[in-house]
Amino acid sequence: MSFNSEIRELAASVAKRFDHGEITKLHVLYGIRRKLGDSLGDIDLDLLEKKLAEIPRLATNQLAVSEEVESLFSGILLLEDATNIAINLSRELLGQEVKVRSPESEAAQVTEAESSPVTLEEALARLNSLTGLNEVKSQVSKLINVHQANNLRIKEGLPKVPVGLHCVFTGSPGTGKTTVARYLAEMYFAIGLLPSRRVHEVDRSALVAGYVGQTALKVQDAVDRAKGGVLFVDEAYSLSADSGAGFGDEAISTLVKAMEDNRENLAVIVAGYKDPMKQFIESNQGLKSRFQNYIHFSDYTANELVQIFEELCRSHKMEMDGTVRNDLITHIEEAKPQGELGNARYVRNLFEKMYLNMSHRAAEDGNIDLHEVVKFDSADIPKVESKKQRIGFTPNQE
Repeated sequence: MSFNSEIRELAASVAKRFDHGEITKLHVLYGIRRKLGDSLGDIDLDLLEKKLAEIPRLATNQLAVSEEVESLFSGILLLEDATNIAINLSRELLGQEVKVRSPESEAAQVTEAESSPVTLEEALARLNSLTGLNEVKSQVSKLINVHQANNLRIKEGLPKVPVGLHCVFTGSPGTGKTTVARYLAEMYFAIGLLPSRRVHEVDRSALVAGYVGQTALKVQDAVDRAKGGVLFVDEAYSLSADSGAGFGDEAISTLVKAMEDNRENLAVIVAGYKDPMKQFIESNQGLKSRFQNYIHFSDYTANELVQIFEELCRSHKMEMDGTVRNDLITHIEEAKPQGELGNARYVRNLFEKMYLNMSHRAAEDGNIDLHEVVKFDSADIPKVESKKQRIGFTPNQE
C-alpha cells in the first residue's frame, strides 16, 4: 500500500467509526497523525478525537470527498509532504503550532524516560490514586503478588509457576483501561519482569493493511516498537470482526507468533467491550492459550464521575459548592454517559462545556473579572442532550 493510500485509509476508517458522511480535513489530519506517530506528538490524539466527535453523525455506506480534501490526498507523496500538510492543518483547525521531532532525538528522549527508575510502591500509589476501579486495583495487586512470589522462587532456585504477562482488559471506553495499562507497565518494570516501562498503543488501523503480506509487516513493526515493554491494542475485537473476509486473521496470527517469540521481552494487553472481546479471544486457539489474566473495568457510578470532575477542578484551580455537586449528579444520572464518549471522557467534555458557559456568562456585562471564572455555578451545567435512536451495531456493555 502506498504512503498516500495508507493515510487515506486511516482517514476513511475514523470517518466510518464516527458515522460521518464525508472525509474532511480533520479526518486527513487524524490519518497523518496516526501514520507519522510520535514525530507529530504535539498534535494531541485525544483532542482530535474530541473534535471528530463534534461532527454530526450520518450513517452511510459511502463517504463523500470534496475537491479540496482530494487535493490534499493527491499532495501526499512523501513523508515531507504529509508533515507539511499536518503542520498547516494543525494551525488551521486546532490553532496549534507543531514542532516535528526527528526519530533520532525522539528515540533518545523516550529511552531515557522509559528506563528511569520507578519503584513498585510508586506505581501502586498512582494506581490507587485513581477514582473508583476498586475491583481493578484488587486484581492488579493480586497479579503483581503472584509475579513477586515467582521472583522469590527463582531466587531460591525453585521453578516458577507459569503466569503470563499478557492481559485482557474489558469494559466501556473512558473507564481507565489505557491508564491502568501504563501503570501495569511500570509495575512489570519495577519488579524486573520487563526491561522498560514502554507502552506502545495501537488499534486496528495500525495493524491491518489492505494488501496480502503487508499486515504481517505492520504487526511486526508495532511489536518492534513495543519490545521491552507493553503493546496495548485498543478495540482489539475489531481484528476478528472480518474473520475469513479480510486481513484481521493475518494480524491475529502474526501477533500470536510474536507473543511466543518474545515471551520474556513483551507484554500484550488487549482491550475492548466485554462480549466482543470474548468472541475475539475465542476466534483463535493461540489467543486462548496465551491470555490468562482477565480484568474487567466497570462503568463509573454518578458519584465517581463527580469525583473525577472534582479532580479536574482541583488541577485547574476551580471551585464549586455542594449545590453544584448535587446538580452534577442529577445531570449525570439523567445523561447516563456511555459509549465512545462515556464515563471519564464525558466528564472531561462536560468540564470544558461548563467552563465555556461560565466564560460566556462572565462576559455578558462586557467585562470578565477573575472572581467570575474561578467558581462554577449550576447555571453552567448544560442541558442533557436528547439521544437519537441509531440503527446499526452497538457493542454489548456489561
